Amino acid sequence: MSDFIKSLPAWTGTTFTKKLNSQVPPSLDPTKVTLPKPFVAIITGSSRGIGSGIAKCFAQAGATGLILTARTAGSCQRTEDECRKVSPLPKDDLKISTFYGDAGTESHALSLADIIKTNHDGKLNLVVNNAGFLLADGTAFNKVADINPVNVTAMNAVCYLGRFYMTKHLMPYLLAGGADKLRAIAHISSVGGHVSGPLGYSIACLATNRLAQRTDESYADQGLCCYAVHPGAVWSDGPKEHIPARMREFSHDSQDLCGSFLVWLVKERRRWLSGRYVDSTWDAEELEGKREEIVEGDMLKMRMVV
Repeated sequence: MSDFIKSLPAWTGTTFTKKLNSQVPPSLDPTKVTLPKPFVAIITGSSRGIGSGIAKCFAQAGATGLILTARTAGSCQRTEDECRKVSPLPKDDLKISTFYGDAGTESHALSLADIIKTNHDGKLNLVVNNAGFLLADGTAFNKVADINPVNVTAMNAVCYLGRFYMTKHLMPYLLAGGADKLRAIAHISSVGGHVSGPLGYSIACLATNRLAQRTDESYADQGLCCYAVHPGAVWSDGPKEHIPARMREFSHDSQDLCGSFLVWLVKERRRWLSGRYVDSTWDAEELEGKREEIVEGDMLKMRMVV
């Protein structure tokens, strides 16, 4: 982790554990995990970067079904090929579906519900709401009156409303099945929700954290876990022309770090972290050691200090 990230105030959570990871540690190796069968996961925004890394990690851990989404038709093919290559399952035992559309629309979520029904027998264990972007153009860091509104409107459509729609319309499939079924939602959030960064992105991440909390409060009694997850300081391998050089300089965490952390997070029902904000760079073993402290202090949730 860069000195810049470590220098952020303690209340941003960047140093909640003393040990921090930038690459996948041996303890989070997804090839050492065996997920239950069946295990079907949706990963939005999975054509590249963090989303592709998440998909590959769940393939390595033995997921039996993956639903990959992106905006551009055909763009998930490379991710699909890599998932099949790393999966320990026989070729016919891993079913991969793809869908292309706008993750900020309600129709996107409804289309994915249809895919679950028709391609995966109505089975669903995990939704990873990863689709999103940091800024639309170079005005995102300007003074408020000089920001192009698309940096707020488009950001909140994809990075917040789209996640609400996914939660609403896919919930019946997550809740279906026996009491022992693993069922979880992971919203990819950011430390940007704790600081005043690009306005639209900061607002969307803060709202995402609250969505995770509210979802947990709504469905905890049915065994659902919901998390808001910072993926580390990772830039997608997509366009970077509007991203300031100072931000690119400190972003060197592995694209696979978030995926390996998520496999650890959802391989069992971690109720003690549900409804909370967590960071993929945190050391999992040290985080386990803070379990009692987190629960008793109701930590890692958004609130005003008074």
